Amino acid sequence: MKFYIIPNMTRENAFSVTVRLLEEIKRLDGCAFIAKGLEETFGENQIISYCEGEDAINQVDAVISVGGDGSFINAAKIATEYGKPIICINAGKLAYLACLEADEMSLLKKVVDGNYITEKRMMLDVSIVDKTGEILYHSSCINDAVISRSGSIRIMKLSALCNGTPLIEYMADGAIVSTPTGSTAYSLSAGGPIVEPSVESILLTPVCSHSVFSRSIVLGGNSLLELAHDNSGEAILSCDGQAAVLVPDSAKVVVKKSHKSAEFIKIKQDTFIDILNKKISG
Repeated sequence: MKFYIIPNMTRENAFSVTVRLLEEIKRLDGCAFIAKGLEETFGENQIISYCEGEDAINQVDAVISVGGDGSFINAAKIATEYGKPIICINAGKLAYLACLEADEMSLLKKVVDGNYITEKRMMLDVSIVDKTGEILYHSSCINDAVISRSGSIRIMKLSALCNGTPLIEYMADGAIVSTPTGSTAYSLSAGGPIVEPSVESILLTPVCSHSVFSRSIVLGGNSLLELAHDNSGEAILSCDGQAAVLVPDSAKVVVKKSHKSAEFIKIKQDTFIDILNKKISG
């Protein structure tokens, strides 16, 4: 079986975990593709093919991310573009989305044997649209899209429409639009609800709301959400923690369910609630 491995080398344990992963792949008579530039890190190995860019993903059966949730989300977006399922091996601490912990590498045999299932995770399409209807920016996200102030620490007024109907106004430091997968990420830290990933929905959560009555809202998965700010200062948009882009005055952020979905490989029998209890309780 062929795997494309994306290790997050900024993680302290990523090197040792990746080495153990490569040893397991070799034991299973598999092969691995890794991006060029990491030859000096992992050296010559008969099972490794170092490749330029990400086109080698077309040749593999699955993608493996080594790192934490952030690493996994970024790798999952790449895997989704090529229609490949993905596994996360935890080289961090919390990692809600990890399929395997570092000491569970032997379970990779289940993937080789085809003894696994895939979970489809909803994604969002996010666009910045100006007042003429022109799309200025577009991205997809697995976790969330965050609108916030740029360069100044002060509140912003955000108005939200759902399916063309006024929904709510927030006086806040920003707002998070998340998928159920992202409900255990930034949205949770901002006081949002935890939503089981199989429940397709769109979550809107204010960040540090300045109103006692501002709460998160859970919308149907097929909702069309439009967010506009009050033009009293620069607003920025960041999708899945990537580099922020400016939301110009009079432009709006449009969010809807993507036609694409990420495929997470699931090997173990633990449920979402099992994982949640384990990670939260430590």
